[in-house]
Amino acid sequence: MIDIEKAKKELINYVEKQQINNSHSSNKLEHIMRVSNISRNLAKTLDFTEEQIKLAELIGLLHDIGRFEQYKIIDKTIKFNHGEAGVGILKKDNYIRKFIREEQYDDIILTAVYEHNRYELSQGLTKEQELFSKIIKDADKIDLLYEGAEIYWQKSEEIHEIEAGKLSKKMLENFYQYKLADSRNSISKTDQILRFASYVFDINFSYSFKVLKENNNAIKMINRFCYKDIETKQEMKKVKKIINQYILNKTNV
Repeated sequence: MIDIEKAKKELINYVEKQQINNSHSSNKLEHIMRVSNISRNLAKTLDFTEEQIKLAELIGLLHDIGRFEQYKIIDKTIKFNHGEAGVGILKKDNYIRKFIREEQYDDIILTAVYEHNRYELSQGLTKEQELFSKIIKDADKIDLLYEGAEIYWQKSEEIHEIEAGKLSKKMLENFYQYKLADSRNSISKTDQILRFASYVFDINFSYSFKVLKENNNAIKMINRFCYKDIETKQEMKKVKKIINQYILNKTNV
């Protein structure tokens, strides 16, 4: 059986050993715990066995383990994929055994950790790999939208930059095609709001849409800011309307 409490203790122990003296570490650990809980709640709606539910919960605990290596990098221009890094950490010296004794789920766990932050899922996944990858992607995005509404962008200079900025035409094009906005086309900090808002198009399960409808975090996030640019203000109104209608359609199916 998967021992979730033991896995939580091991994760906390791992984070403490990294000795990262900034708010990123504690905030990320809180995010991980919330994502793990969301993963569990989502898995419960899928007629899973208790073991499968715990597996989804465990993947939630491990999905961002690579972030703590990223926080230690001083040069922020260095490209770093925390999903890939997480897989490397779990594989090194068979560290994954600290979180789960059995080997039978290793492939699913490592695949889901690797896939969770990819723009699109890899081709050729098994049904189980795809299923658990979609669960963690949903849980992660549900909580990221919560963080966008309540936690991120609190500094006055960040707020000013978002409110004064314009939106990327290419990212808007992605959004209006009901696609995840590609951050590689970002031109301003305001685009981060659009990127987060587009997470609704990368949601897979009816339970997840119900959560998004109830908490309304995508709209709350957009409404936090008073956009100065007239075109940006108009686009954000369109964005909110599309989000509301999209979630409504998905929850009325």
